[in-house]
Amino acid sequence: MTRTTQILLTLTAIQLGIIPLFSDINASHLFHDGWPPHARFHTAWAITVGAGLALYVLLLVWAPAEDRAQRLRYASAPGCIFLGAFFIAFFFMDDFGGGLTDVDDPIKFFGFDGNVFAFSIAAIVQAMATLLAWRARDA
Repeated sequence: MTRTTQILLTLTAIQLGIIPLFSDINASHLFHDGWPPHARFHTAWAITVGAGLALYVLLLVWAPAEDRAQRLRYASAPGCIFLGAFFIAFFFMDDFGGGLTDVDDPIKFFGFDGNVFAFSIAAIVQAMATLLAWRARDA
């Protein structure tokens, strides 16, 4: 069960922190012509926070540990916080005029917004990993 938890936490770390390094550092996000400099700053900040948290999770998950179960519990928290923040922003985006994608280039998967689709899958994987981490007695 420990290996499964490690793999699930690794998958969410990649989804939340590594993939955005490739998918958000481009003209549709960080270098978007229509975004004011302050929005670009926040985008760069968000990308680097996500990457840093992903590296932290990967370290907790894969570095040698005396108490692996406790380490996996700690590793489950950043993904829960990151995904929780995404869904809070999603549910309140109409209040601050936010949008999930660039209006000129929306991404869809199976008829759903690409971000909601990807982060919903990540949330399911994260929930499974978190449940397994907190159920583990020792590893």
